Amino acid sequence: MKHSFSDLTMWVVSICVFAAVFICIICNLAVTNTIGWLVYPVCSLLFGWLVLMPVLYYKKRGLKVSLGIITALLLPFLLVLDQFNGAAEWFLPIGVPIAATGIIFMWVLYGLLIGQRSIWLTLPAVIFLSGLLCICIDQIIKNALGEAGFPWGYLVASITSLIAIIISVLGFVLKKRSVQTE
Repeated sequence: MKHSFSDLTMWVVSICVFAAVFICIICNLAVTNTIGWLVYPVCSLLFGWLVLMPVLYYKKRGLKVSLGIITALLLPFLLVLDQFNGAAEWFLPIGVPIAATGIIFMWVLYGLLIGQRSIWLTLPAVIFLSGLLCICIDQIIKNALGEAGFPWGYLVASITSLIAIIISVLGFVLKKRSVQTE
């Protein structure tokens, strides 16, 4: 029976993740005799494992499955982390809006990257959109906390917009030169 490199990688990653989970459980129980801090690393390890496995197993075809898992499980994952400490302070005002914004951004990027477009169009679009994401996250945090503060999101968006413009101009110039030399 022949095993592929991806099968071996999946097994190694799985063994490492579940060994780490087991070590967290043993250490936490040995130190505190309760289920304390281990919820954070165990949930994170299992979430990461679930996201990684489709990509390891299906390669490029698994990326869409992994993104679907992130979409389906991100809010429950964040809720578990927020509920564990009993305070439930950040999930609704910050976690849900930022997760929703991140999920939308992730799928837009996926759509941009799987399309057959020029790198000179795709790269500036990704960079520009990352600046918009920073504005959204900055506004969500400021609204949730009721604070004004320095507009970091706008600063980042200005810089990423400038970089996107430079890359677009560079792509246009290089494309024009390659057409002229033909």
